[in-house]
Parts: sequence; structure tokens; C-alpha cells
Amino acid sequence: MSVQIRVLERDRTFTPLGIRFWDAALDTPVTDRLQVHAWLRDSAYPPVPAVRSPSGVYAFHRLPGQASAEKPAGDDARPETDGPAGEFVIAVDDPGGRYMGAAFSVPLPLGYRGEFLSGGPQPGKAYLFPAVSRPVPPGVAAIRADLADPDTGAPAAYAVLSATVGGITRTAVADEAGRAVVLVPFPTPERLRQGSPPADTRAATWPVSLRARWEPAALRYPFPAREGMNPAWAARPSLKSILDEQRTALVWTDEGQVPAVEWTETLVHGQELRLRTTLAGGGSAPTLWVSAGASPP
Repeated sequence: MSVQIRVLERDRTFTPLGIRFWDAALDTPVTDRLQVHAWLRDSAYPPVPAVRSPSGVYAFHRLPGQASAEKPAGDDARPETDGPAGEFVIAVDDPGGRYMGAAFSVPLPLGYRGEFLSGGPQPGKAYLFPAVSRPVPPGVAAIRADLADPDTGAPAAYAVLSATVGGITRTAVADEAGRAVVLVPFPTPERLRQGSPPADTRAATWPVSLRARWEPAALRYPFPAREGMNPAWAARPSLKSILDEQRTALVWTDEGQVPAVEWTETLVHGQELRLRTTLAGGGSAPTLWVSAGASPP
């Protein structure tokens, strides 16, 4: 006996926004539980929390203004390109304290299917940057600095510090107190790569090339201070303004010398590197001095 199945109704659901976060230090997906919210910019709607999928993607449902995209009318609909336009601001918080909080904007429709930044003309990744409280993973070097303005002593909040070791570049974002930690994998000592007999790797050293960017006037704050929102979000600059819109800073590695836009330190295997400004009278300052938005000499 054959059975005929007749489809009475078809329910098609589309998720207009899903985000997978990546660890900026290890370049691997973030597996820690995060709190992620989306807010329709310049609206009175409350923020919408994301739901974490088993694969680690944070998906948003019932976003304001996106009902027609989430329930497309027909099988030939293309909500990823033809859905309603809207700009959403994303807030990311890590209850575990391993990653810095982040804010960034996402315009919908994305224009492609899949996770945010996985398609389009310039695919990328949604990176989260390490907080200074994050434990340092094995095999990873920690380069720490408390960044400050040499004229006022104020913290260089949200400055960007980049380090290149053995051809690998990693970036850190300073927190509101100017504290930054760059986590970058220790290179394999040359003797081990050449197949030499076992060696004491504690003696291995590498040059570290460093640069900083800082320009408070370039920072943009996408979240307003208002009732119903986490007050910490209003003080959080957008990641785009932090990473892409701050100019190169002049860094005072030595009070008695000309500041530099790039300088070199030495990394010792298995040891943290702490960056400080050397004072003219000898000794070191507790901070590394950076001048905001300086033009390179």
C-alpha cells in the first residue's frame, strides 16, 4: 500500500543575523559563554538577546523591523539581500572576564547567507580582544603595558597596541584604565626547527616590533545612556573606531630620546614582557607614555 503525503502548509524561517566570535590572540573560535545583545539604532526598542547555538553561533530572533525577513513570503524570496534595512548595534560582554566588552554596528540585510562577516566582498572575522585578567595560555607570550598620556598622566583608554614576533602579529586594545595585554604565540626556537639535540629553550630570545595607535577624538560611542540599557555600553567605543580610525601614536620608550612610531624590544622564552618608559634620571616609569594622534616624524 502506498501513502501519499500532501503538504498543507510550509513554514519557512530565516535568521537574518548570526555571529561567531573569534579569539584575537589564538585566532580560534570563542567557546566561552558570552552575553550578546542587538539594539536597533536610534530606536525606542529594548535590546534583543542572542541565543547561542550548539555550534557556538549567536543567533538573533524577533529583531525589530525584521519580521518579513524572518518569515519570507515564498521559496524564491531572498531575505539576505532583499530584507528590510536596519542598523543594529551589538554589545558583547564576557561574564568570565577573559575578553574585553565590545560594541560594533551591523547593517541588515547582510547581502549574503551565513554568519556575519563570512561573506561579501571582504570576508573577515568578529574578533574579541583579551582582557588583562585573562589567564595566559601555555606556549603564548604576554606583552603588557599600562599606557598613559605623558602630559597629563591620564590613561590612554582604548589605545591599540600591536606586536610582531617571528612574523606573527597580534593586537591588543587597552581598557578604560589604559591597561593592555598582547598575547602572541612564542616562536619555535631556531635550534629546534633545525633538528638540533634538545636545548634549554629558556635561553631563547626574539626581537619584538611594536606600534601603538591612540586618538580619543576619533572614538565613536554607538550606545546612548538611557534607561533599560546596560550603563557600561554607553561608555564603550565602537570597535571600528578603535581599530580603524585612530591614528598612529608617538611612543616615548625613553624620556630623554625622541619618541618613535615603531620600536623593538626583546622577548625571552617563557617570560612576560612589561613595557615601560625609561626615565631620564634612570629607572622606569610605571607606565608607557603615548602621545595621542601624533603625526609620524
